[in-house]
Amino acid sequence: MKKKLALALALSLTLGLVACGSPDEPSSGNSGDKNGASVSGDVGGASDSSEEGSDAAGSVSGSSQESSGADNAKTPEHWNFEGVTLNIAHSTTGEVGDALQAQLDAFCELTGCKIEVELLSSNSEESVYTLEVRAATGNLPDLFQSSIGAQLDKLDPKANIYDLSGQDWIRENVTSSYLDLVSDADTGAVYCIPLTTSNVAGCFYNKKVYEDLQLEIPLTWEEFLNNCEIIKTQTDKVPVVTPYSDGAGSQILFLSQYFYVHQEDPDFADKYTNREIELHDSETFMRGLYKLNDLYTKQYQSDDPLAVSFEKSAADLANGDAAMTFSRTNILSTISNVAPDKIDDIGFFPLPDTSAEVRGVATWMPVAWCMSKTIAPEKEACALALMEYLTTSEAIDAYCEVTVPTGAFMLNGVSLPDTISAAAREAQEWVAKSSTSVMEYSCNIKGSNMVTILQMAETGEYSPEEAISEIEKDNAIDARQKGVAGW
Repeated sequence: MKKKLALALALSLTLGLVACGSPDEPSSGNSGDKNGASVSGDVGGASDSSEEGSDAAGSVSGSSQESSGADNAKTPEHWNFEGVTLNIAHSTTGEVGDALQAQLDAFCELTGCKIEVELLSSNSEESVYTLEVRAATGNLPDLFQSSIGAQLDKLDPKANIYDLSGQDWIRENVTSSYLDLVSDADTGAVYCIPLTTSNVAGCFYNKKVYEDLQLEIPLTWEEFLNNCEIIKTQTDKVPVVTPYSDGAGSQILFLSQYFYVHQEDPDFADKYTNREIELHDSETFMRGLYKLNDLYTKQYQSDDPLAVSFEKSAADLANGDAAMTFSRTNILSTISNVAPDKIDDIGFFPLPDTSAEVRGVATWMPVAWCMSKTIAPEKEACALALMEYLTTSEAIDAYCEVTVPTGAFMLNGVSLPDTISAAAREAQEWVAKSSTSVMEYSCNIKGSNMVTILQMAETGEYSPEEAISEIEKDNAIDARQKGVAGW
């Protein structure tokens, strides 16, 4: 079956990282016969250091946090589900887990239902296996957390996941960019809603360092390198702190380059999957490796990048020991923990490329809430009401009372809290203005050695040409193992 949205998990180059217009009553009809076979894109191994959730091969431009200052419609006040108990399973812990619990508690207070929560393994593979076993035995939780893409495909959405496309609120409340990733392109079936926030990638910088040196935000890579040279020659600060001991940290800059690849050729991922092109054929794709090489050869990165942790990079940036770092917005949570008084010193701008007029960000999309297709009839209306509630401003308010979001909610018309940091707000504005989900959401090919290959490129053991050759070999092995046509 055709899968316009990409089959799943990530191309090797992308691995390693890994609003309520409600009806009067939630519909109780399961449009299950509209369910399709497959959806796309997972964050692969690109798990965040501080929270789960992470970015349609298509552009997200203009679709996220629409009308962010405006409140969306209120939830139905007459929902009454006393006597109903929902079983919910997720693996999200920490402050984000507490924020999810606050949402569930608020829904129980609103409707009179009860919710029993089961905590799944934090290991995504173990979690998926648990759900696979339960799906095979017809024992899925009423609602459960899932990564989107390959992990979701493993659950056979057509057979096991409730199709939300018949709900009046789904397309009004959830951004089209997210729905594109969790829908079947052939049938229109919609399987998920976002569970938490997206993760936006770009350059985070220390505003005080920039102000002291009278540096301007770079609009091109050449301007970025000029800033690095000034920082290197005029201060004792690290121009770009590079947490390459962290699997995600070693890949952020490289994966972010996909925004520009997609701008140049929106069908690039499909063409690569179908082996109509090779990665090295794209000069724009190759610039991701050349940028890593620039940081190494010009000595603009950390002295021992393979020894720098994600937490150290956050602390060095916040304290002004480093001027910049390439990261996703989850770094803001870490900065809030290691240097809470410095969070307002941090700014954000997109990874620059060759044109000052074409700039944007790459995003990792949130993990999802799914509803079991075999849910008991007496629970169905309550579960649908909860799914709707979780996409409204009321639910977002409950979430934000517990933790400050660092990414975009991928919901339309929700209000953002005043406490959100300036850097997070800047990143979210770029999501709405000019963004693309990373290539992992639109390509089913992933080699297993991406982290190692990039680390060797980042420390000068591989040239960009040698690195791309190794990536292509690694991907070819994976594609053949999966039986991808043409490989």
